[in-house]
Amino acid sequence: MPLHRRQFHVRLLNSYKKIYLECQTMENHKNEPAYMRVYRELKSEIQKGTYPANGFLPRESELEAIYKVSRTTVRKAIKLLSQERILEVRQGCGTRVCGQKAKQDYNKVTSVTESLRKKGYTVTTGSMLIDVIEAAGEVAESLELLPGTPVARVQRLQLADGSPVTLMENYIPYSLVPGIEAHENKFVALYQFLEETYGITIDSTKDRIFAVSASFMEAQVLEIKPRDALLVVQRTCYKDSRPVCMDHVRIIGSRYEVEICGQGRSK
Repeated sequence: MPLHRRQFHVRLLNSYKKIYLECQTMENHKNEPAYMRVYRELKSEIQKGTYPANGFLPRESELEAIYKVSRTTVRKAIKLLSQERILEVRQGCGTRVCGQKAKQDYNKVTSVTESLRKKGYTVTTGSMLIDVIEAAGEVAESLELLPGTPVARVQRLQLADGSPVTLMENYIPYSLVPGIEAHENKFVALYQFLEETYGITIDSTKDRIFAVSASFMEAQVLEIKPRDALLVVQRTCYKDSRPVCMDHVRIIGSRYEVEICGQGRSK
């Protein structure tokens, strides 16, 4: 058989397969409960961006009209999507579409910004301030510096797809980053910037991770409610076993998760 005829037959066979699979899918969905149909269609609309992350779904009465189902059916579909953390029901406010959570693998040295990028977010800096302060207390202790030693402080509000997601404070011995103030608002990922500009490659970290409730001021900046959960990461970064940076990061808890692998039993 000539090549062009074989190619035609292959395309025809693939078309038949596609039609068969579509028919099978329709048959499988024909007998499913109404709330599952609403669940599937809502999920599809969210994935397509019809209902964008951090926005709100139409009111239940509107969803009833759109999908021609009862209020109970709408609520069952929303409950399923809430269990998958795709939706969040806020009493008195409505049903919010959750942003996709970024996962940070703490078994490797990576940053919050890098983790967000890997998850497909466009990360930008909403605002940044770099100044030089004197090391004291926890900063001096973590960086193994004498009190009063000059330290560069980098304060940032990071955005993911235009929405606030994290507040960051980073402290670096000024002797390692002379003139860093001139780079204010000129970078997004600090670790990458340190590597490319100052030759500082972080090869290990020590982290303390815990949850807190957002204060009023934190909530205003991050555009969340006071007392919403924040994930706090306090990190000391090392290069060749020498501390080179201390991080204090507050992340919106509903937008982020941590992955840690353990090996070997500790008793």
